[in-house]
Amino acid sequence: MKSRIHRKKVGIKALLLAAFLFLSTVAPQVTVQAAPNEVVQAALGIDVSRYQGAIDWDQVAASGVQFVMVRVGYRTQATGILNEDPYARYNLQEAQRVGLKVGAYFFSTAVNEAEAVEEAVFTANLLDKYKITFPVAYDCEGFRDTTSRQYGLGREVRTALAVRFLDTIAARGYTPMFYASRNEMTDSKDWDMNILNRYKVWVAQYPSEPFPITPASSYAGAQAMWQYTRKAVIPGIAGEVDMNVSYFNYDGIAEAKDPTGVDPVSAEDAANIQYLDVYEVVTATTTVNLRTVPGTDSSDTIVVPIHAGDMIFRTGIGNNGWSRVVLNDQVLYAYTAYLQKVL
Repeated sequence: MKSRIHRKKVGIKALLLAAFLFLSTVAPQVTVQAAPNEVVQAALGIDVSRYQGAIDWDQVAASGVQFVMVRVGYRTQATGILNEDPYARYNLQEAQRVGLKVGAYFFSTAVNEAEAVEEAVFTANLLDKYKITFPVAYDCEGFRDTTSRQYGLGREVRTALAVRFLDTIAARGYTPMFYASRNEMTDSKDWDMNILNRYKVWVAQYPSEPFPITPASSYAGAQAMWQYTRKAVIPGIAGEVDMNVSYFNYDGIAEAKDPTGVDPVSAEDAANIQYLDVYEVVTATTTVNLRTVPGTDSSDTIVVPIHAGDMIFRTGIGNNGWSRVVLNDQVLYAYTAYLQKVL
């Protein structure tokens, strides 16, 4: 999902009208039990990640977009290193600020159930401080590439990993959703949809003439959301972005599960921080605080101090003087200068 309205520039209002008309006549099959505040109502949304850069969320909200699916993070396909999307917190913060309904997704390359659970816990830990109304989705792509660590995994294994992620997300109080392409899901070619239909399904299919000219995905299975183009043009976003129509909406916006709040993140901070992915054990050379964000603006971001000689696992070295580390499945940050690689 790396990918201004569609090139024909169909307006949001026209798209919404088309979605409402379609839903009232030939609504897609949805088998999952609805959440208490869920309503049968079409909605238009986008999904975003670092590839959209710094988004002007006021313009996005003014365009008529109703929801956004934010990429929280990803596991690298070759090395399996867990990463936070550098724009995740900024996008969550700003989409929430302008009143959009927010959901999320994680890009998985898990090869065992422990990794799938780790990804789900990572995702939920980050989301808990934000108002997450829409589902949290599992996205797994590229497994046919011979350079992918998932190459050779069978359909049953991939399905089981998705289930572990989604069930963990559900246990944390979020609505789970499975994302894949129409071709992968049709006739359970790459995923066992007899199992995955217990969750909301988000289908990706890009017809040559997208919605509303093409009124619906041709995927015959149960579906709750359709990603119908990756070439939408939306005010406030430079370049192209994925566009989605959901066949459900929510009456109101959910509250954050952890209401203590987060430190503000600027677009400049998100754009400038880059991490070199590593996979190593480091030791503290002095007492150093592990924080939820790479900054010292507030003592509220301190989770726990570690002391000289304590060891911790490091997954990234930033160009901002901070290292990304993992403690009890939580991604935290520490001064790079106070950490030393264990040889």
